[in-house]
Amino acid sequence: MIRRICFFMLLSACLLSLKASGKDAYRLQVDGKPFLMLSGELHNSTSSSLEYLSPVWEKLKTMHLNSVIASISWEQFEPQEGVYDCSIIDGIIRQAEENEMRVAIIWFATWKNGDSSYAPLWVKQDTERFFRVKNREGRSVRIISPLCWAACQADAKAFATLMARIKEVDKTKRVIVMQAENEVGVFQDMDYSEEAQKQFRTAVPETLIRFLQKHESALENEIKARWQENGKKKQGTWTEVFGDNADAKEFFMAWQYAAYIQEVVKQGKKCHDIPVYVNAWLVQFRDQQPDYPRGGPVSKVMDIYKAAAPDIDWYSPDIYLPNYREICAMYHRDDNPLFIPESTREGGRAFYALAEHDALCFAPFGIEDGYGDPEFIATYAVLDELLPLIASYQGSGKMRGFYREQNETNTFLTMGRYKIDIVYEGDNTPSYGLLIQTGEDDFIFAGVGARLHFSAIEAGQIADIATVQEGGYENGNWMPGRWLNGDETGAHNFVRLIGRESKVKTPGIYHVKLYTFFSS
Repeated sequence: MIRRICFFMLLSACLLSLKASGKDAYRLQVDGKPFLMLSGELHNSTSSSLEYLSPVWEKLKTMHLNSVIASISWEQFEPQEGVYDCSIIDGIIRQAEENEMRVAIIWFATWKNGDSSYAPLWVKQDTERFFRVKNREGRSVRIISPLCWAACQADAKAFATLMARIKEVDKTKRVIVMQAENEVGVFQDMDYSEEAQKQFRTAVPETLIRFLQKHESALENEIKARWQENGKKKQGTWTEVFGDNADAKEFFMAWQYAAYIQEVVKQGKKCHDIPVYVNAWLVQFRDQQPDYPRGGPVSKVMDIYKAAAPDIDWYSPDIYLPNYREICAMYHRDDNPLFIPESTREGGRAFYALAEHDALCFAPFGIEDGYGDPEFIATYAVLDELLPLIASYQGSGKMRGFYREQNETNTFLTMGRYKIDIVYEGDNTPSYGLLIQTGEDDFIFAGVGARLHFSAIEAGQIADIATVQEGGYENGNWMPGRWLNGDETGAHNFVRLIGRESKVKTPGIYHVKLYTFFSS
């Protein structure tokens, strides 16, 4: 299947537009050029104080970031209903401009990590107007119900005001992306408030039914299976269409959260039309309930979000789990680019996402903590060198990434007329990298902890190494270093990604030329 080709473009008027290209990839464009976010997410409270935030920027630049993800809380922005404090957002934009950094802003509002702790006090105290989720026993919990239209309207009004303020003061376009809410959902099977139970007994929205019919062949497995096993009904209640089961309740909650956030984003984009995404707390352990907030955009309900929320540009996984490659594949879809706003700090994860899945962003959480991590800093330094090349090859089909998980020993890739056996070195040491085919026989390899062996695809031919040269990039230009042969390549039997520094295992960059000859 050919992926839909889209460019998210930040134009002078900050309008989101779609543009076809000769390459099969999504792109963020800043100042007319593709922009990959080599980023990190700040701790939740770092940007709540401009004085606290101010010295952090220098650390971010030292770590080779070109962007950062910072948060704005509804409770600080609108401490009293209709009274807005713009000092924090104004200050973030001003400091970002002073430090020549781009920013993604998280809107901590009705929900953060499934809870409503960042809502203003005037919202929290008025439980009649802003009613809560109820548990099965009928008791209210701290979470504001996604079926509360009054809360949705209040959140949307505040978000729209924030977006209008950003457009007004952000003259150099520091803020390039917004995240609406954070890891939404409830830690129970569904909301048992009176309104939720009423809506659960009503018909599944026609919009969702039409989406299922139109996209049946490409639907995620869970929603497709439930819909098909219940006769692919064109109408009916949630239990009639999807069955009397936990999935039907989760589908229902996903629709409610998606519809709520859609309204917030829609109102915000009327004021400032830049890309907005929503992130997900992922399923932690399959078949253990409930181990993640129900109703958030986990992969099995992403189709529901796509149907309910057309103004949300993409859905992002927060990846702390070990099955990193599988999760990247789940979220890199024909209609959804990969954008990772939270992750652990292994630099190899960034290499893999950017190269193998054309990621728009990689951002470890608590990025300030990386300031004392020399391996991470060195890895980001190499990626910083490679970003222009990576950006130019995303979507071309001529770039691949690899990343070892658990006890794997090797992996195989095919590029052009060559088969490549990537053998991981050491015992669960970092082994990762990327391969870019710049010509029929020319490659740029970058990574560490692996040996690359080559064979020819065409029968009767033998592949061999012509030259291996280590080096790096300055302002997008190749800067050659040593020519490697002998011990470094096993007399040209392999290319070994040994890294640049002996004490810290960090990736190196290599220009490799191969050739083939017929065996006799």
